Amino acid sequence: MLEVILNPLVLNIALFIASLVILFYSADLLIDGISSYAAKLGLSDEIIGFVVVALAASVPEMVTSIGGITSGEPGLLFGTIIGANMVHMALLVGGLTVVAKKMNMQSKLLRHSNWFVWMLLMLPFILAADGLLSRSDGLILTAAFVVYLVRLWKKEEKSMKLKKTVRLERIWRDAVIFLGALAVLTLAGQFLVFSAINLSDIIQIPAYFIALTVIAVSSAMPDFAVGLRSVFRGVQKIGLGEIIGSMVVELLLFLGVISIIQPIPIEVPSVLSASIFLIISITITMYYLKLKSITWKHGIVLLSLYALFVLSELYQLFF
Repeated sequence: MLEVILNPLVLNIALFIASLVILFYSADLLIDGISSYAAKLGLSDEIIGFVVVALAASVPEMVTSIGGITSGEPGLLFGTIIGANMVHMALLVGGLTVVAKKMNMQSKLLRHSNWFVWMLLMLPFILAADGLLSRSDGLILTAAFVVYLVRLWKKEEKSMKLKKTVRLERIWRDAVIFLGALAVLTLAGQFLVFSAINLSDIIQIPAYFIALTVIAVSSAMPDFAVGLRSVFRGVQKIGLGEIIGSMVVELLLFLGVISIIQPIPIEVPSVLSASIFLIISITITMYYLKLKSITWKHGIVLLSLYALFVLSELYQLFF
């Protein structure tokens, strides 16, 4: 019996399941903290999702990457971020839309900022076209992120009645719940990735396929958990804002800061296909945000696009 329990396959399956359960439970607490905090400050749910959750959720990954670029291979970083954001934009947004069946896009913040965000998200691809994200490119991307924050805040001020003063005792509990849930969510996400990689290694899945699907998808599970719980709790704008916000953080702030620290060489031919797929998925999603509502049919389009992306990458690998 002890041998069965200590079997690496059994241990990693148990760790994977436990991480998944903790992930969704902490996502529930996170949504509670955000909604209550936003209401007390007079902020909208989506501004919290777009900025606070997206930034906080991306910081651990950014710190880890900054620590590893000197000893690792910085040239792989751009491709990794492209793959991860393909999961965010096509798989997660598509999956959430299918689960929700219909999402009303009643937020002016989401609907009126879509093409502005689209233009900002095109910057990394334009700057990377010469095969290098230089320090000056990094400054441009970081400045673009600041512009993004300023524009969002100005729109928030026009549409919401922000409270100038809020008593500390009214928000400290929500802040503790939010930070605690975020810490648990991040930790559970790390264990989920760890167990997923181990399982893939045990059952001998090719390394490239692991990076493309298992690592990318399991890394995105915290975002999916927040999005899914927000759909079930009727505050889907938090989840959608967090997914889009995370992508803005990674493509602008993340790439900007890292390329300032150390310029990132890019093998354009190797990331060209993935970049095209990501640009298409970003464009489709931004168009969807202009609509009054999106349905499961829109979600199917994005999921199909992700399936084509995976098939395309596998075809290039084996043929």
